[in-house]
Amino acid sequence: MNTQNHVLAITLMLAAGTAIAAPAPARQTADSIWSGGAILTMNDKAMRAEAVAVANGKIIAVGSRKEVMKLKGPGTQLVDLAGQTLVPGFVDAHGHVMVGGLQALAANLLAPPDGRVLDIASLQQTLRDWAKANAAVVDKAKVIIGFGYDPSQLKEQRHPTREELDAVSADVPILLVHQSSHLAAVNSAALKIMGYDASTKNPAGGVIQRKPGSTEPNGTLEETAFFLGAPKLLGGVGQDGLKVFAREGAKLWARFGYTTADEGRATPQTAEVLKQVAAEGGFANDVIAYPDVLLGREYIKTNQRATFTNRFRIAGAKLTIDGSPQGFTAWRDQPYYKPVGDYPVGYSGYPAATAEEVMSAIQWAYENKLQIITHSNGERASDLLIAAHQAAQARFPKVKGTRPVLIHGQFLREDQLDRFKALGVIPSLFPMHTFYWGDWHLDHTVGPQAGLNISPTGWVRKRGMIFSSHHDAPVAFPDSMRVLDATVTRRARGSGRIVGPEHRVDVITALKAMTIWPAYHHFEEKTKGSLEPGKLADFAILSKDPTAVAPDAIAEIKVTETVKEGKTIFKLDPATRADNARVDITPLLAAFGGHGGQGGEPGDTCAHDAMFRMTAVMAGSAEGR
Repeated sequence: MNTQNHVLAITLMLAAGTAIAAPAPARQTADSIWSGGAILTMNDKAMRAEAVAVANGKIIAVGSRKEVMKLKGPGTQLVDLAGQTLVPGFVDAHGHVMVGGLQALAANLLAPPDGRVLDIASLQQTLRDWAKANAAVVDKAKVIIGFGYDPSQLKEQRHPTREELDAVSADVPILLVHQSSHLAAVNSAALKIMGYDASTKNPAGGVIQRKPGSTEPNGTLEETAFFLGAPKLLGGVGQDGLKVFAREGAKLWARFGYTTADEGRATPQTAEVLKQVAAEGGFANDVIAYPDVLLGREYIKTNQRATFTNRFRIAGAKLTIDGSPQGFTAWRDQPYYKPVGDYPVGYSGYPAATAEEVMSAIQWAYENKLQIITHSNGERASDLLIAAHQAAQARFPKVKGTRPVLIHGQFLREDQLDRFKALGVIPSLFPMHTFYWGDWHLDHTVGPQAGLNISPTGWVRKRGMIFSSHHDAPVAFPDSMRVLDATVTRRARGSGRIVGPEHRVDVITALKAMTIWPAYHHFEEKTKGSLEPGKLADFAILSKDPTAVAPDAIAEIKVTETVKEGKTIFKLDPATRADNARVDITPLLAAFGGHGGQGGEPGDTCAHDAMFRMTAVMAGSAEGR
């Protein structure tokens, strides 16, 4: 039959209603099928499923077990959840993964339930025990490092003095990083190396606290006084050491179900370290970074990427306007309620950046069509942020879709949320504060009325806005179940008070704030955050279904396995607990070398500049607290 007759025959068959079947596409065979437990998809069209099929690192089917099992082939692995619960891998809305590695390796000075420090005596003993157990590290680094002390949780309700730290060691410098990472406590040996004495003036943006009635430093350093002094103690941490921190931080995040980790305040130097670790295959989970806009605009502009290379990308810019709520350095629009410490009448905190710097940074982000995320805790800081976005949008009215993010927003007025909504600013809130510092806020920072509205998720949802919920580690461990618990219950750890009942949300909403909504504000909602065909097979396996337990039991749920693109990157040893499993300290030995802990000149390659900003990254981490 010639071509013309062939076409005529087909035409006649179509006219007669004869169907011509196209070749059926080959059915894809699954590499693995997961079933046997609750599956929460975060997809509103089908929130629950019985099975998920995976091929080549992506989800190829979600639905009933009967339908999904049709994709089973001879080589398909059938994974029995054994009654556990599968949810999308958690997307880190805001944390500090590099400094989290330092937290994982330093002496744990956190209060219960994350540590054992209850008073000055137990803090001292914890340091002695750590120094003894890690004598080789101390000998090589010439410094004792502790992380996470919090005066609000100590019996004495104050910082340890230099003399109390001298009692642990009079010869080896001691650096204790406050849980907010905005402050530090040091001993006399550390003060000497830092060059701080009675004649030293406070640096701009910081305070060297003094002994009563004198100008002699008492050992407590605020903000830039800490950030400028710490590198002199940590000068022995070179680039290899920073790589150790980055790798260990990413592993810590994976232990809590995070398939995407965040470095929420990098510098060009630390971002390059992260890039190198990625190139060396050091990350099993994805890592994103937001370099400081006041330090590296050209670097951000040149290196920002929408896709990952070796599991790393620079996602945008970071701006920090003020400090820590519980440390009384957040910039408020009214005086603190009952601040603990030597504060003047009417004290309301202070800014970490000038109005000109804030306006310029936000304008630059719009001009270059880049996402900018901004640390703003106090009301006055948020007023400035709102004004900056308004000015930038007036100047660049055609720039849309950059998804700017408010980081923390602990002390917000309701009218500010109306303006953030109008401006398209996405709130990334910190409900975990209600657990760790709920009592402190009610009793000291903002008082019993305003304290109820810290991290006001209820106000956000009332306006139809999405939000993300973060841990801001190393302020606390990147404990996903503690984040979930706090977002749902808002119960203070000390008194058990509910800190703002109207801001409690249901479990599914809280899970969305840890999965699909942060994926959206990272521009990754098409590949992450929910269980849907075509998305990455990023899973967190939970010991129990958080929607099926009493709210007060959520924090006891364990992440038993973390799966990145179909491959397990963490599995819980039944004999341990994910939130306090011991970390091998030996990698820290490789982190020190070269300067003997005494530091060098400010130009000393990556070590000084990166460690200087790593402490400011801790402030980044510090930021939000």
